[in-house]
Amino acid sequence: MDVAIIGGGIVGTSAAAFLAGAGARVVVYEREAIAAGASGRNSGVVQHPFDPALVPLYRETVEIYRSLDDEALQVGFRLAATPAGLLLVTPSIDLARRLAADLGALHPMLAPEALDPEDVRRLEPAIAHGIAACLIGIGFPVVPSAPTYAMANLAERRGAAIRQGRSAVPAIDAGRCLGVSVDGRVQPADAVIVAAGPWTPAVVDPTGVWRPIRRVWGVVVETLLGDPPRHVMEEAEMDVALATDAATDPGDDGGGHGSSVGYSLVTAGGVSVVGSTFLEDEPDPAAWVEPILERGARFVPAIADAPIREVRVCARPASLDGRPLIGAIPGIDGLFVCSGHGPWGITTGPASARLVADLVLGRAADVPRDLRADRFGAVGV
Repeated sequence: MDVAIIGGGIVGTSAAAFLAGAGARVVVYEREAIAAGASGRNSGVVQHPFDPALVPLYRETVEIYRSLDDEALQVGFRLAATPAGLLLVTPSIDLARRLAADLGALHPMLAPEALDPEDVRRLEPAIAHGIAACLIGIGFPVVPSAPTYAMANLAERRGAAIRQGRSAVPAIDAGRCLGVSVDGRVQPADAVIVAAGPWTPAVVDPTGVWRPIRRVWGVVVETLLGDPPRHVMEEAEMDVALATDAATDPGDDGGGHGSSVGYSLVTAGGVSVVGSTFLEDEPDPAAWVEPILERGARFVPAIADAPIREVRVCARPASLDGRPLIGAIPGIDGLFVCSGHGPWGITTGPASARLVADLVLGRAADVPRDLRADRFGAVGV
Protein backbone atom coordinates (compact mmCIF):
# COMPACT_ATOMS: atom_id res chain seq x y z
CA MET A 1 0.00 0.00 0.00
CA ASP A 2 1.33 3.44 -0.98
CA VAL A 3 0.55 6.35 1.34
CA ALA A 4 1.49 10.01 0.95
CA ILE A 5 1.49 12.30 3.97
CA ILE A 6 1.43 16.08 3.66
CA GLY A 7 3.08 17.70 6.66
CA GLY A 8 6.22 16.93 8.67
CA GLY A 9 5.10 17.89 12.16
CA ILE A 10 4.41 15.58 15.08
CA VAL A 11 1.24 14.18 13.46
CA GLY A 12 2.68 13.56 10.01
CA THR A 13 5.87 11.94 11.26
CA SER A 14 3.97 9.79 13.77
CA ALA A 15 1.53 8.61 11.09
CA ALA A 16 4.50 7.74 8.88
CA ALA A 17 6.07 5.69 11.67
CA PHE A 18 2.88 3.72 12.31
CA LEU A 19 2.14 3.11 8.64
CA ALA A 20 5.69 2.14 7.73
CA GLY A 21 5.76 -0.15 10.75
CA ALA A 22 2.72 -1.92 9.32
CA GLY A 23 4.42 -2.46 5.96
CA ALA A 24 3.04 0.48 3.97
CA ARG A 25 5.25 2.38 1.54
CA VAL A 26 5.19 5.92 2.90
CA VAL A 27 6.41 9.27 1.62
CA VAL A 28 6.14 12.40 3.78
CA TYR A 29 6.12 15.75 1.98
CA GLU A 30 7.12 18.76 4.10
CA ARG A 31 7.29 22.15 2.42
CA GLU A 32 9.89 23.53 4.88
CA ALA A 33 11.61 21.25 7.38
CA ILE A 34 10.70 18.68 10.02
CA ALA A 35 9.14 20.40 13.06
CA ALA A 36 9.27 23.78 11.31
CA GLY A 37 5.81 24.77 12.54
CA ALA A 38 4.04 24.54 15.88
CA SER A 39 5.50 21.06 16.55
CA GLY A 40 8.99 22.53 16.92
CA ARG A 41 8.25 26.09 17.99
CA ASN A 42 5.96 25.44 20.94
CA SER A 43 6.73 25.85 24.65
CA GLY A 44 7.62 22.18 25.04
CA VAL A 45 5.37 20.30 27.45
CA VAL A 46 3.38 17.07 27.24
CA GLN A 47 0.48 17.75 29.54
CA HIS A 48 -2.92 16.46 30.59
CA PRO A 49 -5.38 18.49 28.44
CA PHE A 50 -8.29 18.54 30.97
CA ASP A 51 -10.79 18.12 28.10
CA PRO A 52 -12.34 14.65 28.66
CA ALA A 53 -12.51 14.09 24.89
CA LEU A 54 -8.73 14.49 24.63
CA VAL A 55 -7.61 12.64 27.75
CA PRO A 56 -7.51 9.18 26.07
CA LEU A 57 -5.32 10.62 23.30
CA TYR A 58 -2.99 12.11 25.92
CA ARG A 59 -2.68 8.84 27.82
CA GLU A 60 -1.95 6.85 24.68
CA THR A 61 0.56 9.46 23.52
CA VAL A 62 2.47 9.16 26.81
CA GLU A 63 2.63 5.40 26.27
CA ILE A 64 3.85 5.91 22.70
CA TYR A 65 6.62 8.19 23.93
CA ARG A 66 7.52 5.66 26.61
CA SER A 67 7.87 3.01 23.90
CA LEU A 68 10.55 5.18 22.26
CA ASP A 69 12.70 4.82 25.37
CA ASP A 70 14.38 1.77 23.96
CA GLU A 71 18.10 1.59 23.18
CA ALA A 72 17.32 -0.59 20.17
CA LEU A 73 15.34 2.26 18.59
CA GLN A 74 17.95 4.97 19.23
CA VAL A 75 15.61 7.76 18.19
CA GLY A 76 17.00 10.31 20.64
CA PHE A 77 14.02 10.97 22.89
CA ARG A 78 13.12 10.02 26.43
CA LEU A 79 10.14 11.12 28.49
CA ALA A 80 10.78 11.65 32.20
CA ALA A 81 9.65 8.90 34.52
CA THR A 82 7.41 11.27 36.48
CA PRO A 83 5.78 14.61 35.62
CA ALA A 84 7.38 17.82 36.82
CA GLY A 85 4.10 19.11 38.25
CA LEU A 86 1.99 22.02 37.03
CA LEU A 87 1.45 25.23 38.98
CA LEU A 88 -1.54 27.28 37.85
CA VAL A 89 -0.42 30.58 39.35
CA THR A 90 -2.57 33.57 40.28
CA PRO A 91 -2.62 36.51 42.71
CA SER A 92 -6.03 35.24 43.90
CA ILE A 93 -6.11 32.44 46.45
CA ASP A 94 -9.86 32.26 45.87
CA LEU A 95 -9.32 31.46 42.19
CA ALA A 96 -6.70 28.85 43.09
CA ARG A 97 -9.20 27.18 45.41
CA ARG A 98 -11.97 27.29 42.80
CA LEU A 99 -9.68 25.74 40.20
CA ALA A 100 -8.65 22.98 42.60
CA ALA A 101 -12.29 22.24 43.40
CA ASP A 102 -13.47 22.33 39.78
CA LEU A 103 -10.60 20.27 38.38
CA GLY A 104 -10.86 17.84 41.27
CA ALA A 105 -14.54 17.28 40.49
CA LEU A 106 -13.82 16.75 36.78
CA HIS A 107 -10.60 14.74 37.14
CA PRO A 108 -10.36 13.40 40.71
CA MET A 109 -7.34 11.25 39.84
CA LEU A 110 -5.29 14.42 39.34
CA ALA A 111 -5.78 15.42 43.00
CA PRO A 112 -5.31 19.18 42.48
CA GLU A 113 -4.31 21.16 45.55
CA ALA A 114 -4.71 24.88 46.29
CA LEU A 115 -1.58 26.51 47.72
CA ASP A 116 -1.46 29.86 49.49
CA PRO A 117 1.42 32.26 48.68
CA GLU A 118 3.58 31.07 51.57
CA ASP A 119 3.30 27.45 50.42
CA VAL A 120 4.08 28.47 46.86
CA ARG A 121 7.25 30.28 47.94
CA ARG A 122 8.40 27.28 49.93
CA LEU A 123 7.88 25.09 46.89
CA GLU A 124 9.40 27.50 44.37
CA PRO A 125 11.47 30.34 45.94
CA ALA A 126 11.84 32.05 42.55
CA ILE A 127 8.13 32.91 42.44
CA ALA A 128 7.09 36.44 43.40
CA HIS A 129 5.55 37.19 46.78
CA GLY A 130 1.75 37.11 46.94
CA ILE A 131 1.24 34.45 44.24
CA ALA A 132 -1.09 31.56 45.04
CA ALA A 133 -1.38 28.42 42.92
CA CYS A 134 -3.27 25.27 42.09
CA LEU A 135 -0.78 22.39 42.08
CA ILE A 136 -1.44 19.37 39.85
CA GLY A 137 0.86 16.41 39.38
CA ILE A 138 1.07 16.61 35.59
CA GLY A 139 3.38 18.07 32.94
CA PHE A 140 6.40 16.55 31.17
CA PRO A 141 8.78 19.28 29.92
CA VAL A 142 10.52 18.38 26.65
CA VAL A 143 12.79 20.11 24.17
CA PRO A 144 10.08 21.37 21.77
CA SER A 145 11.18 19.68 18.55
CA ALA A 146 12.50 16.48 20.16
CA PRO A 147 9.31 14.34 19.90
CA THR A 148 8.89 15.18 16.23
CA TYR A 149 12.52 14.42 15.37
CA ALA A 150 12.21 11.15 17.27
CA MET A 151 9.10 10.08 15.35
CA ALA A 152 10.70 11.13 12.05
CA ASN A 153 13.77 9.09 12.94
CA LEU A 154 11.59 6.08 13.75
CA ALA A 155 9.61 6.49 10.51
CA GLU A 156 12.79 6.50 8.43
CA ARG A 157 14.18 3.50 10.29
CA ARG A 158 10.99 1.66 9.32
CA GLY A 159 11.41 2.60 5.68
CA ALA A 160 9.43 5.81 5.23
CA ALA A 161 10.87 8.50 2.95
CA ILE A 162 10.76 12.13 4.10
CA ARG A 163 10.98 14.80 1.41
CA GLN A 164 11.77 18.18 2.96
CA GLY A 165 11.37 21.40 1.02
CA ARG A 166 8.70 19.82 -1.17
CA SER A 167 5.17 21.18 -1.39
CA ALA A 168 2.41 18.72 -2.19
CA VAL A 169 -1.37 18.92 -2.60
CA PRO A 170 -3.93 16.14 -3.06
CA ALA A 171 -4.56 15.13 -6.66
CA ILE A 172 -8.34 14.71 -6.86
CA ASP A 173 -10.46 13.60 -9.78
CA ALA A 174 -14.15 12.68 -9.79
CA GLY A 175 -14.37 12.30 -6.03
CA ARG A 176 -11.24 10.19 -5.73
CA CYS A 177 -7.82 11.13 -4.42
CA LEU A 178 -5.29 9.71 -6.87
CA GLY A 179 -2.20 10.72 -4.91
CA VAL A 180 -0.39 14.04 -4.57
CA SER A 181 0.66 16.67 -7.02
CA VAL A 182 4.31 17.66 -6.54
CA ASP A 183 5.93 20.21 -8.83
CA GLY A 184 3.06 19.75 -11.27
CA ARG A 185 3.38 15.98 -11.48
CA VAL A 186 1.06 13.47 -9.85
CA GLN A 187 2.72 10.98 -7.54
CA PRO A 188 0.22 8.10 -7.24
CA ALA A 189 -0.85 6.85 -3.81
CA ASP A 190 -3.60 4.62 -2.49
CA ALA A 191 -4.28 7.08 0.32
CA VAL A 192 -3.26 10.61 1.27
CA ILE A 193 -3.19 12.02 4.81
CA VAL A 194 -3.18 15.78 5.23
CA ALA A 195 -1.47 16.74 8.48
CA ALA A 196 -0.51 20.28 7.55
CA GLY A 197 -1.48 21.99 10.80
CA PRO A 198 -3.17 25.36 10.32
CA TRP A 199 -2.72 25.14 6.56
CA THR A 200 -4.73 21.92 6.35
CA PRO A 201 -8.03 23.49 5.16
CA ALA A 202 -6.34 25.29 2.25
CA VAL A 203 -4.57 22.07 1.24
CA VAL A 204 -7.73 19.97 1.46
CA ASP A 205 -10.16 22.45 -0.08
CA PRO A 206 -8.69 25.33 -2.12
CA THR A 207 -12.20 26.62 -2.83
CA GLY A 208 -12.37 27.99 0.72
CA VAL A 209 -15.68 26.31 1.60
CA TRP A 210 -14.26 23.90 4.19
CA ARG A 211 -12.57 25.93 6.90
CA PRO A 212 -12.92 24.13 10.28
CA ILE A 213 -9.38 25.07 11.35
CA ARG A 214 -8.00 28.56 11.84
CA ARG A 215 -4.58 29.96 12.70
CA VAL A 216 -3.91 31.23 16.19
CA TRP A 217 -0.44 32.73 16.39
CA GLY A 218 1.84 32.24 19.35
CA VAL A 219 5.07 33.96 20.31
CA VAL A 220 7.40 32.53 22.97
CA VAL A 221 10.74 33.73 24.31
CA GLU A 222 13.58 31.35 25.19
CA THR A 223 15.49 32.58 28.24
CA LEU A 224 18.41 31.36 30.33
CA LEU A 225 17.36 31.55 33.98
CA GLY A 226 20.07 30.89 36.54
CA ASP A 227 17.82 28.92 38.87
CA PRO A 228 14.57 28.23 37.01
CA PRO A 229 11.43 26.83 38.66
CA ARG A 230 11.24 23.04 38.56
CA HIS A 231 7.51 23.02 37.88
CA VAL A 232 5.70 23.83 34.68
CA MET A 233 3.87 27.09 35.28
CA GLU A 234 0.79 28.61 33.67
CA GLU A 235 -1.25 31.63 34.55
CA ALA A 236 -4.54 30.48 36.00
CA GLU A 237 -6.40 33.24 34.18
CA MET A 238 -5.18 32.05 30.77
CA ASP A 239 -8.35 30.02 30.25
CA VAL A 240 -10.22 33.34 30.23
CA ALA A 241 -7.87 34.76 27.63
CA LEU A 242 -8.24 31.70 25.41
CA ALA A 243 -12.03 31.98 25.50
CA THR A 244 -12.09 35.56 24.25
CA ASP A 245 -11.10 37.27 21.03
CA ALA A 246 -7.35 37.84 20.89
CA ALA A 247 -6.19 41.43 20.70
CA THR A 248 -3.72 42.49 18.04
CA ASP A 249 -2.10 45.38 19.90
CA PRO A 250 1.24 44.42 21.48
CA GLY A 251 0.74 47.33 23.86
CA ASP A 252 -2.02 45.41 25.63
CA ASP A 253 -0.67 44.76 29.11
CA GLY A 254 -2.37 41.40 29.26
CA GLY A 255 -4.12 42.20 32.49
CA GLY A 256 -7.61 40.79 32.42
CA HIS A 257 -10.39 39.57 30.17
CA GLY A 258 -9.72 39.72 26.47
CA SER A 259 -5.96 39.72 26.98
CA SER A 260 -3.81 38.22 24.22
CA VAL A 261 -0.79 37.73 26.49
CA GLY A 262 -0.71 35.03 29.13
CA TYR A 263 2.08 33.68 31.29
CA SER A 264 3.57 30.23 30.98
CA LEU A 265 7.02 28.86 31.73
CA VAL A 266 8.52 25.51 30.78
CA THR A 267 12.15 24.53 31.39
CA ALA A 268 13.77 21.69 29.45
CA GLY A 269 17.33 21.13 28.38
CA GLY A 270 18.55 24.04 30.49
CA VAL A 271 16.37 26.56 28.62
CA SER A 272 13.25 28.24 30.00
CA VAL A 273 10.54 29.11 27.48
CA VAL A 274 8.29 32.01 28.48
CA GLY A 275 5.01 32.68 26.71
CA SER A 276 2.63 33.12 25.25
CA THR A 277 0.29 34.96 22.90
CA PHE A 278 -3.00 34.07 21.22
CA LEU A 279 -3.28 36.21 18.09
CA GLU A 280 -5.46 36.12 15.01
CA ASP A 281 -2.92 37.83 12.73
CA GLU A 282 0.69 36.88 12.11
CA PRO A 283 2.71 39.01 14.54
CA ASP A 284 6.04 40.77 14.50
CA PRO A 285 7.80 38.63 17.14
CA ALA A 286 10.08 41.45 18.29
CA ALA A 287 7.06 43.59 19.21
CA TRP A 288 5.86 40.96 21.65
CA VAL A 289 9.07 40.26 23.56
CA GLU A 290 8.61 43.05 26.10
CA PRO A 291 4.92 42.29 26.86
CA ILE A 292 5.69 38.57 27.28
CA LEU A 293 8.66 39.13 29.58
CA GLU A 294 6.87 41.84 31.56
CA ARG A 295 3.96 39.49 32.11
CA GLY A 296 6.26 36.67 33.13
CA ALA A 297 8.24 38.83 35.55
CA ARG A 298 5.06 39.43 37.55
CA PHE A 299 5.25 35.77 38.55
CA VAL A 300 9.00 35.06 38.38
CA PRO A 301 10.91 38.35 38.79
CA ALA A 302 14.19 36.92 37.47
CA ILE A 303 12.63 36.70 34.01
CA ALA A 304 13.03 40.47 33.64
CA ASP A 305 16.86 40.24 33.54
CA ALA A 306 17.35 36.78 32.07
CA PRO A 307 19.41 36.54 28.84
CA ILE A 308 17.28 35.90 25.77
CA ARG A 309 18.38 33.03 23.56
CA GLU A 310 15.66 32.96 20.92
CA VAL A 311 12.24 34.35 20.04
CA ARG A 312 9.90 31.96 18.21
CA VAL A 313 6.59 32.40 16.45
CA CYS A 314 4.23 29.77 15.09
CA ALA A 315 0.64 29.32 13.99
CA ARG A 316 -1.36 26.84 16.05
CA PRO A 317 -4.04 24.85 14.19
CA ALA A 318 -7.15 25.68 16.23
CA SER A 319 -10.33 23.86 15.21
CA LEU A 320 -13.72 25.49 15.63
CA ASP A 321 -14.48 23.40 18.73
CA GLY A 322 -10.93 23.03 20.07
CA ARG A 323 -10.62 19.35 19.19
CA PRO A 324 -8.69 17.65 16.38
CA LEU A 325 -10.18 16.32 13.17
CA ILE A 326 -9.30 12.68 12.60
CA GLY A 327 -10.45 10.50 9.72
CA ALA A 328 -11.65 10.35 6.14
CA ILE A 329 -12.71 13.48 4.29
CA PRO A 330 -16.37 13.02 3.33
CA GLY A 331 -17.00 12.84 -0.40
CA ILE A 332 -13.39 12.15 -1.45
CA ASP A 333 -12.27 8.53 -1.45
CA GLY A 334 -8.72 7.99 -0.27
CA LEU A 335 -8.26 11.38 1.39
CA PHE A 336 -7.75 11.59 5.14
CA VAL A 337 -7.05 14.37 7.60
CA CYS A 338 -5.44 14.58 11.02
CA SER A 339 -5.11 18.14 12.23
CA GLY A 340 -6.61 20.88 14.42
CA HIS A 341 -4.86 19.99 17.69
CA GLY A 342 -4.37 23.61 18.76
CA PRO A 343 -1.84 23.78 21.64
CA TRP A 344 -2.10 20.01 22.23
CA GLY A 345 -0.11 18.74 19.23
CA ILE A 346 2.79 17.05 21.00
CA THR A 347 0.40 16.00 23.77
CA THR A 348 -2.18 14.21 21.62
CA GLY A 349 -0.72 14.07 18.09
CA PRO A 350 0.91 10.61 18.10
CA ALA A 351 -2.26 8.89 19.37
CA SER A 352 -4.32 10.79 16.78
CA ALA A 353 -1.86 9.66 14.11
CA ARG A 354 -2.23 6.06 15.22
CA LEU A 355 -6.00 6.32 14.76
CA VAL A 356 -5.79 7.76 11.26
CA ALA A 357 -3.10 5.22 10.31
CA ASP A 358 -5.41 2.41 11.38
CA LEU A 359 -8.21 3.88 9.26
CA VAL A 360 -5.94 4.07 6.22
CA LEU A 361 -4.86 0.46 6.76
CA GLY A 362 -8.48 -0.69 6.99
CA ARG A 363 -8.19 -1.65 10.63
CA ALA A 364 -10.89 -1.08 13.21
CA ALA A 365 -10.36 2.37 14.71
CA ASP A 366 -12.74 3.79 17.26
CA VAL A 367 -12.56 7.50 16.51
CA PRO A 368 -14.87 9.29 18.98
CA ARG A 369 -17.71 11.25 17.42
CA ASP A 370 -16.31 14.48 18.89
CA LEU A 371 -13.07 13.98 16.95
CA ARG A 372 -14.30 12.72 13.60
CA ALA A 373 -13.23 14.65 10.52
CA ASP A 374 -16.73 14.68 9.01
CA ARG A 375 -18.35 16.64 11.85
CA PHE A 376 -17.89 19.92 9.98
CA GLY A 377 -19.39 18.76 6.70
CA ALA A 378 -18.04 18.07 3.22
CA VAL A 379 -15.37 19.95 1.32
CA GLY A 380 -16.03 22.06 -1.75
CA VAL A 381 -13.73 20.37 -4.26
